[in-house]
This record gives sequence, structure tokens and C-alpha cells, in this order.
Amino acid sequence: MTDHTVTRQKSKITIWFLALPLFFINFFVFAEHLIVVPLSAGISVATGLPPVNSGLLVSIYPLAAAASALILGPFSDRLGRKKMLILLCLGFSASIFAFAWDDSVFTVLAFRVLSGVCGGPIPSNVMAYIGDRFQGRERTKVITIVMLTFSIASIFAVPIGALLAELFSWRTPFIAISVAILFCLILISRMESIKTGAESGNVLRQYVEFANLLKLRLVRKVFTLQFFMIIGLFGFVPHISVWLGTVYGFNATQIGLCYMQGGIGGIIGNNLSGYFINKGHKGRLISVGSLIMCVVLFFSTWNLLPPVFTGVFFAGLLFGGSIRMPAFQIILTEIIPINLRGRMMALSMINANLTMGLGGIWSLAFLDMQNGVLTGMRTVTIIGAVTLALIPLMVLNLEREIKKSDQVF
Repeated sequence: MTDHTVTRQKSKITIWFLALPLFFINFFVFAEHLIVVPLSAGISVATGLPPVNSGLLVSIYPLAAAASALILGPFSDRLGRKKMLILLCLGFSASIFAFAWDDSVFTVLAFRVLSGVCGGPIPSNVMAYIGDRFQGRERTKVITIVMLTFSIASIFAVPIGALLAELFSWRTPFIAISVAILFCLILISRMESIKTGAESGNVLRQYVEFANLLKLRLVRKVFTLQFFMIIGLFGFVPHISVWLGTVYGFNATQIGLCYMQGGIGGIIGNNLSGYFINKGHKGRLISVGSLIMCVVLFFSTWNLLPPVFTGVFFAGLLFGGSIRMPAFQIILTEIIPINLRGRMMALSMINANLTMGLGGIWSLAFLDMQNGVLTGMRTVTIIGAVTLALIPLMVLNLEREIKKSDQVF
């Protein structure tokens, strides 16, 4: 066996040793947030929340996450990703456990907010750690692996969580995830700590640096692109449970099966994305994935297929999303140096989560409950499709700006 072969094998072992803890923690964070979607109608009934407002259970989480990132963003660079992940995981586990044991509307919504405060920043810290630790093809590989968590959570966590809720209680899947997060902490604690170069210095100055990132033209264009990637889609997502339940009579398990089909499409898209990113097609992947989602979202509410095939639309949406998101995450990690990367990822999370929350809110103006059926979703999907159709133009604009930049990291 040659020295080169031994080095490659050690590199693969290192990648998997570090990728697995990040994979599992991301998996359970996404699983917890995704499970709320099919269970939101049942939770609203159990707690007295009006069904037409059940989308708030989904949309207030990202709004809380955005506020959390604004406060904690500099501490990702100051404390390091490992310490931040440990603290956030402890808070996330406690908040979803409390959420699972509550009964009133006010406190259930309050614990959803606390879950967003603690859980929302976890994925951005995961991505920042990957950006710190890996470069080049290794960075692409680990990001692609970790980005699979959303699709795999859709395939396994959502239907299993929905089934557990049907068999026992809506509280059961959240209690299980709370315990699983604590086990993930054991893996996180064994990870290597990486210095960022921002461990010392004036905290106020670090907050100023945080805000100054938005003065960079390139950063503003990245976040404008991200806004349009999300805003229309998340006018649709928070209301899926009530829509499928009132229009097609789907229960939580059936909605979970739709997510499972979506996850399969996501895995296929994710694997294609990793291949084409290594060929240098990051911008094109964002454009193509968004256009696929545009078409699928537009036709999703036109009743073109029998209800049994509703999962096809989920598969199309997650296929398009999984094509574009690894490419976008790599762009984020490449344009900012390590000492600012945590704050850049926090800003990205603020932008993404505020946009997701706003999506759940703007769409309420078009929705109504008539004779026990949620109406207005077709209008929401048309608006969402238009926002996705604009993305290729924004990608071209962003790519021109990246070429003008002096350096990527």
C-alpha cells in the first residue's frame, strides 16, 4: 500500500469522523421542525389554537431563530463552533421537552419560540464548522453529506413521528427527539475545537463587524438571492397540514408519507448536486433547482393528479431544493474568511429564518376557511412560483459580483 493510498484512507476516516456528529445533530434539528408541519393541525386542536392559525406553530420558530442569531452571531466566532453547539443543543433539548408537555396556546407558542432561539442557530454553526475545518473537494463532500439531513429527515423522521403521534400522542416524537439530542452531545463533545482568530477583543467591536458585513455589496446580493429562494415557497409550506387535511382528508401519517416521497426526491437531487458542484456549476445548480421548484409549486394546487399522487409534488419540490442548497451553502462559506464566517452564517440564518417566518405571515392574507376547507392556496403558490422564476437573473448578477471580488476563502 503506497503512502498516497494510506493518506487518502486517513482523510476519508477523518471526514466521516467529523461529518457524522454534524450530520446527526442537523438531522434531529430538521426532524423536529419538519414534524411540526403534519402535526400542527392536531396540536392546534389539543391546545385550542384556531386551525387557520396553526401555521404559526411553524412560522414563529424561524422568526425566533432569526432574533437568536442576531444576538448570538458574534459568539460563534468568539467562543468557537464546538462550544456554541454544546450550549445550543442543551437549550434545544430542554425547550422541545417542555413544549411536549404543555397544553395551553400561550405556553405552547412560547416554547416554540424558545425552540427556535436554541435550535435555529445550530445548522449555521454546523456549516461554519465545516467551512473552518475543510477546503476544496473535502468541503464540498462534507457539506453535501450534511445537507442530506433534510431529505433523510423527510423520509424517516416525519412519517415515523406522525405514526408515533397517531399511536400514542403528538407529544411522543418531541420527547424522543429531546432525548436523542442529548446523545448527540456525546459525539459533539469529541469533536476537534478550531480557533477562529476572534476569541478575544472587544465584544461591541465584534457586533459592529457583524453589522458591517451588510455593507459589502457581495453579501447583500447573496442575501437578496436567498430571500427570493425562500419567500414564495414558505408562503405555502406552513399551511400544508391544514390544506391537505381539509381538502383531501389526509391525516398526519398520510402527510408524513408525502414528506417521505419528498425526501427520496431530495436525496436524488443532493447526490446530483455534489457531482455538478465539483464540475464548477454552483450558480447553474441554484438556477435549475429553483426553476424546477417554480414549475412544481405552480401546479401543486391545481388538482391535476389524484390525491394518492400528492407525494409527487413533494418529491419535485425537495428534488429542486436539494439541487440548489449545497451550492448556495458553499458560496456562503467561500466568500468570507474564518474570523468572520460564524457571523456570516448567522446573518444568513437571520435572513433565511426571517424570510421563512414572513412567508407564513404574508400568505395568511390570501387564506380563509370556508365550510371547513382551507381556500386561497392556489393564489399563494402562483405568487411563490413567480418569486422562484426570478432567481436565474439574480444568480447571473451574483456571479458577476463574485468575479469582481479579490479573494474567496
